[in-house]
Amino acid sequence: MRRFLSVRVWDLTTTVLVVVLWEIVADYIYPAFNANSRNIFPPPWAVVQTAGNLISNGELFHHIGVSLLRVVVGFSAAALIAIPLGLSMGAWPGWRRQMSVVVEVLRPIPPFAWIPIGLLWFGVGDTQSIFVIFIASVFSILLNTVAGIDAVEPILRRSALSLGADRRKLFYHVILPAALPQIVVGLRIGLAFAWMVLVASELIGSTSGLGYLILDSRNLGLPSLAFMGMLIIGLIGYILDIGLRTLERMLMPWR
Repeated sequence: MRRFLSVRVWDLTTTVLVVVLWEIVADYIYPAFNANSRNIFPPPWAVVQTAGNLISNGELFHHIGVSLLRVVVGFSAAALIAIPLGLSMGAWPGWRRQMSVVVEVLRPIPPFAWIPIGLLWFGVGDTQSIFVIFIASVFSILLNTVAGIDAVEPILRRSALSLGADRRKLFYHVILPAALPQIVVGLRIGLAFAWMVLVASELIGSTSGLGYLILDSRNLGLPSLAFMGMLIIGLIGYILDIGLRTLERMLMPWR
């Protein structure tokens, strides 16, 4: 336990140094150039105080819950569609040729370009944010799934077939486990894109959520509110990524 705690404390050293540097810059260095620096670049204690005020009245948890729900629904829908589609494209070359044109035409379109379309189709609210998050996540998951199938060593396929495996056993016992690491990579990339697009969609077309909270900081003249929203988004994204890495270790103990 002592060794575990010492490692964890050492891992937090850089984070603590960043916070200390932030405090020094906000309280001592930046005011030398701008007397109103705290109205522009707040110190860490101001961000913590803002978070405490929003926690006390329950508003912060409301916005976190709304944003988290949007990300979970949009990202889950993208994974449920992209993984089976990617597996089928990797398994059947003819189907892959049919779908590749559609995918390669839609993939370069920035997710932010879909925000006006989402507003026109679904209006302001949860649905348009979920739609944009889905668009942002689906292609990275899809392409990494196809890449995972392509990366399976041919010798593994031939060995399984020579040992009597049929097509079904070949897929479930050889191809899918070998492609799983690349699929998880796609999920992690898709989750990162989901959080990036969430903020943009809530800045433009929402009346709740962490992105809306960041936008509201401009109207209220509270930069500490914007800093708090960005830090919470980063922390939640980090926690979700840890969850995906834990899932990876559970599904692939050989790694």
